[in-house]
Amino acid sequence: MLKSIPFADFAQALFDSPKIAKQAAVILKAILEAQSPRLSEIAQKMPGTPDANYKQIQRFLQQTDPQSTLLRLFQTDAPFVIGDPTEIPRPQAKRTSYVGTLMDGETKGFWLLTLATPFRGRALPFHFVTYSSKTIAEEMSSRNLNHLRALAGIHEFIGEKPLVFDREFSYLELLENLAAEQIHFVIRLKLGSHPPRLFNAQGQQVTLTIAQGETEIYRQLSYKGSGLCNFDSVRMISCIRSGIAL
Repeated sequence: MLKSIPFADFAQALFDSPKIAKQAAVILKAILEAQSPRLSEIAQKMPGTPDANYKQIQRFLQQTDPQSTLLRLFQTDAPFVIGDPTEIPRPQAKRTSYVGTLMDGETKGFWLLTLATPFRGRALPFHFVTYSSKTIAEEMSSRNLNHLRALAGIHEFIGEKPLVFDREFSYLELLENLAAEQIHFVIRLKLGSHPPRLFNAQGQQVTLTIAQGETEIYRQLSYKGSGLCNFDSVRMISCIRSGIAL
């Protein structure tokens, strides 16, 4: 499959310099072959000696800004933007400064929060941030602040497109910041054993229960005592920018 990918054309679309694009094409192919974020493993898949390849990758990273370059992959005609945090295990990275422990409290690794647009049945990433239990402790930060960091400065790219998130994003601080930035969003509601209490305009509590095959849409419900949201039958929080004050 890798032989059919036009790496040179793809790299040239990302980098203006033909020389840099040529280097990027080799590195991109090696990344897919290595299936790993480790520079040493990527270097093993590049032509030439691993030591020389490792230094070449380091020089490439010093000369370029891959995160800014990735913004070129943003699809302006995409109907929405997907946010997805993924655990990246790094069990052997005992001395890597940014590696902490994952949710199980034992496995070494970090989180990669990616923003992507749907493209031909897949997701095409255009922005990301990384964080871990270790960086959170050192920076006196939090998971929530890293989520906000991923969203900072991208409003000009996404425009009216809604952000689509899963359960781990259904916390009030994020909703308040999204509303303040006038960003549309759809978030899967985390119910759990202690679901949030929802109230309609008359102050009556509403329970999100539906029978199989039924459709229910609840509009302008008070969520966690603050703000008004819309809820539909698949239990998604759907907040529209106009009229929302979270």
